[in-house]
Amino acid sequence: MYNSVSQLKEPRAPWMAENLEPDHWERYTQLLRGWQQAFKVELKQLQHHYNHSGFNTYQRMIGCELLDDGSTTGFLQYAYDGQDFIIFNKDTLSWIAMDNVANIIRRAWEANRHELQYQKNWLEEECIAWLKRFLEYGKDTLQRTEPPKVRVNYKETFPGITTLYCRAHGFYPPEISINWMKNGEEIVQDTNYGGILPSGDGTYQTWVSVELDSQNGDIYSCHVEHGGVHMVLPGFQDSETMLLVMKAVGFIVLAIALAGVGILAWRRRPRGKNKVIYLSTPDH
Repeated sequence: MYNSVSQLKEPRAPWMAENLEPDHWERYTQLLRGWQQAFKVELKQLQHHYNHSGFNTYQRMIGCELLDDGSTTGFLQYAYDGQDFIIFNKDTLSWIAMDNVANIIRRAWEANRHELQYQKNWLEEECIAWLKRFLEYGKDTLQRTEPPKVRVNYKETFPGITTLYCRAHGFYPPEISINWMKNGEEIVQDTNYGGILPSGDGTYQTWVSVELDSQNGDIYSCHVEHGGVHMVLPGFQDSETMLLVMKAVGFIVLAIALAGVGILAWRRRPRGKNKVIYLSTPDH
């Protein structure tokens, strides 16, 4: 990670520090310092085009993915004030502008054909090479599975109206499916989802909530899928459980990690059969 205050790129994962020489960090520190200065200049230019002053944000996201079938993808895009601004299409060697100001930038960037080809090559070759190297360095950490702890509780928000919450935390990899079902049918509308967020300890957390009329007598249940295992928790009970992934006769749960490595991302889907576990929980 690059710290713009200290202006240093430093390892966050122990396996990165163990496998990369000090000159790697120094080399990329110098590169990112240059990016930092260039960003300041570009942000001022955008503020001028938009006639903005004060506090604005300018972001760049770049990375690549190695998919389960061996194919690869890459992405490079910019955002201004949290909104997509301009996106690179490596297949057509062109930029997609989101507004009139971005269109001015697009024309300037597309005039440099050499730079367009360089970005395409970096995404398809160098990025993938680094990704494979990082996956090898961190395989013991990145290919682990930590099952979610799931808690269901409820709160009366208005007389006769109850909000049910289903929270999952402590899980890795971050790919997870969590939803509420009513009388065996998934609730699509009137459902609020929290994002999948890092917990700060190498695991992730998320939640989903739904409002219900407790006088109707409907049956609600929270369904969580992670690492090939399907968990079902009933509503209207305070509960907490931890699912242990175990080997059984004729069944193995295998989970492949989704991990962000610096600016790189790698996704693979879990393999194996789904296992459904119905969790009965004590009343509190």
